[in-house]
Amino acid sequence: MRLIDYLVARKDVDPARIGLTGISKGGIETWLTSAVDSRVAAAVPYIGVQSFRWGLDNGQWRARVATFETAFEAAAKESGGSPRSVEFARQFYTRVMPGIDAQFDGPSMLPLIAPRPLLVVNADSDANNPIAGTRLAVESAKPAYAAAGAADHLQFVIEENTPHRVNPEAIDAGIAWFVRWLKP
Repeated sequence: MRLIDYLVARKDVDPARIGLTGISKGGIETWLTSAVDSRVAAAVPYIGVQSFRWGLDNGQWRARVATFETAFEAAAKESGGSPRSVEFARQFYTRVMPGIDAQFDGPSMLPLIAPRPLLVVNADSDANNPIAGTRLAVESAKPAYAAAGAADHLQFVIEENTPHRVNPEAIDAGIAWFVRWLKP
């Protein structure tokens, strides 16, 4: 958001045409920022939209935790918790990212982006962002987009037979999304 502060202060930037994108953790930051900062006119989170709660509730949290395994293992050792238990994973999320599996989870935050253009790109075989949790988050946003008369402002692209990776075609789709909505 500090970068957006800087951009809107520049004379050579149109503050009504700021797009935000990111990959993986950057994708998470994209949807979180877009949900709370209306200066983001269009967003494209790549392989980052998910439901942390869905992952915890459905035993699909281990791959995500593996992305910050050193911190997770150290916290488990320090607290005496089991790094293999979902209960400890919930405690860790609460300690490190309060609300990420509740009021700040994908299904709660994506609707807040409406009616601004949102292209969600995820891979169907991404263990870090299980596609069922991604679908849940996108489905939760559809009523908000429909109520705003902006159903066409929300699009979901699933990269078939793809793990935690962004293919060149998806990058092209993101660029086309920004061209369409930001009209450079």
